[in-house]
Amino acid sequence: MPRGPMSEDPKFQTIWEPDQYPYTTTSSVRYVPVTLQGDLIGYLWAAVTDDAISFVVRDKGGDAAYNAAVRWTHRLRWAKANGITPLQALRHWAGQPEEPLTGYVPEGAEQEAPSLGALEALAASA
Repeated sequence: MPRGPMSEDPKFQTIWEPDQYPYTTTSSVRYVPVTLQGDLIGYLWAAVTDDAISFVVRDKGGDAAYNAAVRWTHRLRWAKANGITPLQALRHWAGQPEEPLTGYVPEGAEQEAPSLGALEALAASA
């Protein structure tokens, strides 16, 4: 029995994708804690020597942490589209009022971890 055009596998083509930074690195990372209503929900980090930046969820942060990760992805796409470097983006939201979905980044809380893996281990144990 011959197959018609509607039975063929669709071929999807991406025609537009928002700019985004790489979300992994082998470099050491600078990071800041992100809190929501006083609870630590994760860490925003930027690579020291390359163009990577992302948000690491703290598992104990629950649904709020995972929801914040989605919002941070949107914020970081905005930063990339506006020519902001990862380290500038890391510092951009420090001290801004807490937002209900993304949380709060305290001013002057920036620290350094030797690797992204070390920061992920911190997030898992905190």
